[in-house]
Amino acid sequence: VKAEEGRIFGTITSADITAALAEKGVEVEKKNVTVEAINTVGEYKAAVKLHREVKAEVALTVTAE
Repeated sequence: VKAEEGRIFGTITSADITAALAEKGVEVEKKNVTVEAINTVGEYKAAVKLHREVKAEVALTVTAE
C-alpha cells in the first residue's frame, strides 16, 4: 500500500483482505472476515469464518510500496 513514515493512506478493510485472498485462490465472503482497522504498516491477524463452526486465522503483512 502507499504509505509515508509507517502510516498508510487509507485503511485496510475486510474487502481488501478478501481481494488479497482471492488472488491466492481462496474465495471467502467479505462479511466472513473480521479485522480491526489497519492504519499502519506491520503484521496483523484476521479471523475468517469458513463455516458455522470453523474459523481460521490469517496472518497479514502490510508493507509500503
